[in-house]
Amino acid sequence: MALQTQYSRSRSARNRSTGNQKKGSGTDLHEMSRNKTSVAEFAAEHSLRAKSEVGVEQARREAKGDGRKQAWAPPKRQSLISNSARSQRDPLRTLPPHPSSGASSSGTKSRGAVHLEQLDKLREIFDEATRSGDGKLDEEEFLRACRNVFGEEAMSTTHEEQMRTVFKKIDNLSNDTISWDDFCSFLYLEYHERDSAEARAKKVDFHTPAIITKGSPHHGSVCAVQHTSDGGLVTCSEEGTVCFWSQELELKRTKPLTEVDVKQREKPKWISDMVLSLPHKKIILATGDCELQFFEMVNFEPYCQLSRLESIPLKIVCWHDPEDEVKTVILLGDKDGAVTVMITDNILNAFTDWKSGPKLEGLPTYSLYKLLSNSESGVKCYRWKLHSSWVTELHYFPKLLMFGSCSLDPSASFVLGVLSPSTEVDSYLRQTSSATRGAKRSLLPARRFMSCDQRVFRMAKGVSSADYCSRHNVLVTGSADRFVRVWNPFMTSKPVGTLEGHTAPVFFVKADSANSRLFSIGNDNTIMVWDILEFTCLNSVFPSVHKFSVPTQAAHYNDVGQEVVLATDEVGVIKLVQPVGVRQDMVQTHLSPVAGVAFSPCFNHLITASRDGVVKVWAMETGKKEFEFSVGRCGVSAMAVDKTGKRIVTGSSNGQLKVWSYNSGECLKTLDKENRKEVARARFVSVNQCKYIVAAGWDKKFTIFPDVVDTIQEVYKPMRAGSTTSDYVHETDILALAYGAPHFLATASFCGKIVVWSLISFGVFNELKAEYPTSARHPPSELEGDKAVQDLVFLEQRTKSKNSASLVASGPTGYIHFWNIYDASKPMACFRASKFNCVTSLAVDENNILLLSGDIEGYLSLWKIEGYCTNMSTKVPPKRAAVWRAHAQRITQ
Repeated sequence: MALQTQYSRSRSARNRSTGNQKKGSGTDLHEMSRNKTSVAEFAAEHSLRAKSEVGVEQARREAKGDGRKQAWAPPKRQSLISNSARSQRDPLRTLPPHPSSGASSSGTKSRGAVHLEQLDKLREIFDEATRSGDGKLDEEEFLRACRNVFGEEAMSTTHEEQMRTVFKKIDNLSNDTISWDDFCSFLYLEYHERDSAEARAKKVDFHTPAIITKGSPHHGSVCAVQHTSDGGLVTCSEEGTVCFWSQELELKRTKPLTEVDVKQREKPKWISDMVLSLPHKKIILATGDCELQFFEMVNFEPYCQLSRLESIPLKIVCWHDPEDEVKTVILLGDKDGAVTVMITDNILNAFTDWKSGPKLEGLPTYSLYKLLSNSESGVKCYRWKLHSSWVTELHYFPKLLMFGSCSLDPSASFVLGVLSPSTEVDSYLRQTSSATRGAKRSLLPARRFMSCDQRVFRMAKGVSSADYCSRHNVLVTGSADRFVRVWNPFMTSKPVGTLEGHTAPVFFVKADSANSRLFSIGNDNTIMVWDILEFTCLNSVFPSVHKFSVPTQAAHYNDVGQEVVLATDEVGVIKLVQPVGVRQDMVQTHLSPVAGVAFSPCFNHLITASRDGVVKVWAMETGKKEFEFSVGRCGVSAMAVDKTGKRIVTGSSNGQLKVWSYNSGECLKTLDKENRKEVARARFVSVNQCKYIVAAGWDKKFTIFPDVVDTIQEVYKPMRAGSTTSDYVHETDILALAYGAPHFLATASFCGKIVVWSLISFGVFNELKAEYPTSARHPPSELEGDKAVQDLVFLEQRTKSKNSASLVASGPTGYIHFWNIYDASKPMACFRASKFNCVTSLAVDENNILLLSGDIEGYLSLWKIEGYCTNMSTKVPPKRAAVWRAHAQRITQ
């Protein structure tokens, strides 16, 4: 019934379209991928797994819940999604385009389109197979069905290969057949895991509690916080004390800049705002005496001041053109609700003129009257009356070529205005100022904008803070009504989204364009992080968590240091969680250490798994991520791929083992190890006609599970072999496991003991243990892991030879040992492979010609081992072909 309703809805939409587009009237796949309702709901409706686990209705509700909230304008919303949130691949993208979709026959790659009616035809073919047999199609039958549904023209050679790949991905059990339920489960899981991947990518965490300064030199409230190019902070308090802080919030230098005129004044100056001119190394202060003061950033020496401003400046903005830093815009927002705009093509010439004035209170002074009277100053000045209340915040948005002014005025809460008016009124303003030179208030009278030069946003309780996201072209505002609003800059009538969650007035908002998120802070010091695209809260940090409970006077988001700064007379920093030891400019595969790497020759994919439980699939040709899914909160401690290249097994820190179809993220079975000890290694093993999954770890034994295809049983118990199990052979944790044909299994433990097992009798074949090298730099310490064997690898070309070394072990210390598994007396070779104290990983090619070793400092060494230790022992190490540092830290696999 749901399917018929959806079809009727689709037909109604097609009937409303133009009549000459009958052939191309289906739903475009890319549009379906944006909404994610049609295909996901269709797949959930017909998925056998969804029926058996959560039921049809719950699956339909989950599919509907995947839809995202629509934004203000379809064209803008589509562009936002296609550029960022929809970067994951569509599960049906590999399907060929419909013949009527107008796909280009040239060399350009078509995104393709798929229709619900085509899926219905494909379902009918599977139903016919059910009536005539078991309801399954093999690869050739599936291709014939696709030709029947999509047409011979659409099924080109490229698309046929893509469909073969889709079939292999669905056939994760290697049965060479698939059913309709398998097909729908694959589609449904693709959409589900893609949404989960998006949520993981947007996850935001903070280091709490906040880092708070002790013994701050500020004697008053901090009025401004800025960050420098190196990630440090600069703070300024109302009494004029400026402090420079390091990234670790250590005080580097400080000075009260207003001390030069203390003796000449009855009361100290009041500083309302501060801004840095980083290209020209200047500190700019706005004072309560209608002045703009400039100081040298290097030595805090006074440089000059601009006096006799029209009103007390409360907010300053200083913007420099990135391409030509002498081109500068200075904005002043004052207590009268007006904004003064100063534009110059060469700020250095302006500084020279302003410094030429007479000294007043220790600073060279240049008055506004002199600036307006000097026609050769190169500075254009405008003053615009925007609000009936004071300016609470001021910004300049280079992408819009406009400035934004905030106020508590309900009739003009936030105003976007141009720097220069539409008509040239500069001469008119000069004539007005010349005619009224004697009156202070007429030097630069405030004018009203023409309606075409401004955009006025109105809110009942005004706007305390605002910002602009240049990546997605949206404005964000925070108000005393506790709401954060998202606006289209070109539509002032109503916001496109309202973010609710604060329980106190919002006094600070900041858009992080690079990560498509928004930070907002309330008067109760609650910090909230929002997703700009989805209008959802990503995280909330309350004062009881970050421990900065003093009422905040100023706030700042440092995008260089990735931290939120709160300030009163003290300064508190709450840093965002960043991957340990990873620079911001470094390409990251995972956000936590990589615990396993495997290669699938079937699809030419590289599979990686991390400690936080995320498995990612990468295309070897392009290096792009194809897919990702999560295995659970306990993370991944071990991973291996089977011989078909379609399944992986993961082990976790809680002792749990699971088998996955990594192309869809479907858990095929759970292996119950019956203890909670961490799994260090896992392997797929084939002995004669028997298939096993072997795991070993901190339980000091290895466990064997049958690798059988069973669609009913989901949890498997380990196999038992009476008294021949490995329960009491290893005294310490097992760190390494290796399999060598035809039936050998080797395990190595923390104490350096290596045990070779026979998987036919499940008994001990031999025990090996190397002596600690006499040439080692210090005596062995078992507590520090000096005796541990970190990895094992079999040379399978030699396992049948009783005179050759067929097992290679990394350890103890930085040595590599070559063992003959038939002779446990001593290793056939032992040589130092790393100048550091630990070789952590080993790998060998299938022909046993090259050996690759990795150490604790990230170095890789390539050794030529062809003919090495094949007939006799040796004390000479093999030839090292190459050595290089591949990673900055320990190589895990």
